[in-house]
Amino acid sequence: MSRPTTRNKNKRHKPEDDNGITSEVLRKIHLNGVVTNDDIHQLYMIRKPVCQGCRLNSKDNPNCFCGLVPPPNGTRKSGLWQKMSDIILAFGPDPCMELRDITETPAGLSNLGATCYANSILQCLYMNTSFRAGLFSVESDLLGQLPVLDQLARLFVQLHSCKRAFIDSGPFIKTLALDNGVQQDSHEFLTLLLTLLEQSLSHSHVPKARTIVQDLFVGSVSHVTRLQRRRS
Repeated sequence: MSRPTTRNKNKRHKPEDDNGITSEVLRKIHLNGVVTNDDIHQLYMIRKPVCQGCRLNSKDNPNCFCGLVPPPNGTRKSGLWQKMSDIILAFGPDPCMELRDITETPAGLSNLGATCYANSILQCLYMNTSFRAGLFSVESDLLGQLPVLDQLARLFVQLHSCKRAFIDSGPFIKTLALDNGVQQDSHEFLTLLLTLLEQSLSHSHVPKARTIVQDLFVGSVSHVTRLQRRRS
């Protein structure tokens, strides 16, 4: 009984073979001016079997993904997207993971694109101790009913007690449905925010919280016109 030959079975595929097939298919398309499904399959090697695990990604097989995420039976332990790029490592540690040097100062707020106008107002409101105390005195059940108050209170708690140097203001910005890519006027944002907070806090049964906006930010403006006699 003769021993079966395995030379052709284990022979490594040469890319030159595919180059010859590709040239022939392209020549036929150029002469006939027609592209068939079989031509597409041959050009893009769609009919090649799915790779079952190799040492490196096979550039001549579109169904080989070992260079990205290797299969369980592959020889590589990690794929391309499972490693952190050297370019990312060159930037150093993530600033969001930095800790505050002094716990007495509040943490910063991350800029989500063009939200610096909102971050500056939020920092100013937080540094107003009377406003902060009034917000912290709001009933918990009312916070659950009003998402804006709830997210603002959560943000102030993080600014006060979180050990990180930066706080994500994304949940509060998302609650207000603000566009991160559009810059707005800080004073206009403050006016609209205080109006919204005044309406929301009016439902509170805590006197200090219910009138905190009126007590701190409401004033009166008067215009006086005086006529002076001209000396003759």
